[in-house]
Amino acid sequence: MFYLDGTYKEIIRMNKLLVIGINYYPELTGIGKYTAEFSNFLANEGNCEVDVITGNPYYPRWKIFDGYKNKWFTKEKINNVSVYRVPLYVPSSPTSIKRQVQDILFFFSTILLATYFLVFHKKRYNYVFIAVPSFTLGLAGLYYRFFARKAIILYHIQDLQIDAAEQLGMIKKKTLLKLYYSVERFILENVNYVSTISEGMQKKILAKSNNIKECHIFSNWINNTCIYPINPKPFVKYDALKGKKIIFYSGSIGEKQGLEVLIATASCFSNRKDVAFVIACEGPQKEKLVELAEKLNLDNVYFFNLLPTGQFNELLNASYIHLVIQKEEAGDLVLPSKLTNILGVGGCAIITAWPGTSLFQIVEEAKCGYVVPPFDVTALSAAINLLLTDEELYLEISRNALAYAGKFLEINVIIKEYLTWIGLTEVASTQEIANV
Repeated sequence: MFYLDGTYKEIIRMNKLLVIGINYYPELTGIGKYTAEFSNFLANEGNCEVDVITGNPYYPRWKIFDGYKNKWFTKEKINNVSVYRVPLYVPSSPTSIKRQVQDILFFFSTILLATYFLVFHKKRYNYVFIAVPSFTLGLAGLYYRFFARKAIILYHIQDLQIDAAEQLGMIKKKTLLKLYYSVERFILENVNYVSTISEGMQKKILAKSNNIKECHIFSNWINNTCIYPINPKPFVKYDALKGKKIIFYSGSIGEKQGLEVLIATASCFSNRKDVAFVIACEGPQKEKLVELAEKLNLDNVYFFNLLPTGQFNELLNASYIHLVIQKEEAGDLVLPSKLTNILGVGGCAIITAWPGTSLFQIVEEAKCGYVVPPFDVTALSAAINLLLTDEELYLEISRNALAYAGKFLEINVIIKEYLTWIGLTEVASTQEIANV
């Protein structure tokens, strides 16, 4: 029971919630991070019994994490959430076809486990929350509802998977794309609630069908127990970086980022001994990026693996400029989740985005970053030079970033607003509560 003020209380009814998503904790980046934090919130603060169907952790390194056996169905308890893991196909070198195979196999494993819940455990969930991608998991939610008629299906889209695959050239067969879009449209028209993370994605989703009831914005958030500003800013603990202004990129490395521009930009600063480019990453393209830096003999580029949360927060705070980079083809299909962490520490970010995208609009309106066109080495280098020399602009962006995070990205505010929208919360007066 949450106290909102002296007059009202917010009550979250006791509910049973099933969460389905291919990614989950202990993955610390991407969709798995948000799915786990949402599940934890409901289980620990929301008076809900939460079960999760997911795979074994593998992202972003595309290798099953140590300590997990990928042979059979397993169950573990994490932060009061029951996590059921299914065997997962994880290709070491993911391609478009291999990713589609992974999605299909996980879908059938999910159907098998959902059937087990229905038949043997007689489990009846009030809500089924689907974390997308994979978009086909919406069919698993509808399958469950066919047998448990009162279940409410929540379809949350973190990434417009089919659109991105088409625009990035990952799926070229028109017949296959047509089939996928048809399946997606069927899901969107038949689930109870559709949500996504940005206005741009919301518009694209609503344009897919006139029969979509509504699409709510359920944006990514900052977990401010883990990511927060440190004042004064910490010193970098790595000897090679001491005394340098750090240009920082962190996250996965895949088709959507186009990080070759980062290496090309770093080469423009090879004579600046006071500047270092730090790339903390995992992903299928990391080796190619390292090889490119070595080929250019760049001694101002440092590669890290993804860091534990505490060290990551320190490096976020210690970095001078942050980079949010994606390929121009990705357009408005993905709103980078890494930006929320940067804003959460008051970081000064340079973002690649086209005018008209959600990312461009948010940053320009809030003046919480500096936007340049995608894949433009000259523009990116000029922006870095500007922020290295114009302290007034640098401080203005940092202040605006922290203000935006505090106003719009608090985890409690965002999740509670979503729960109210789907009817999981009820607000009543203290008198009404007293009469219960």
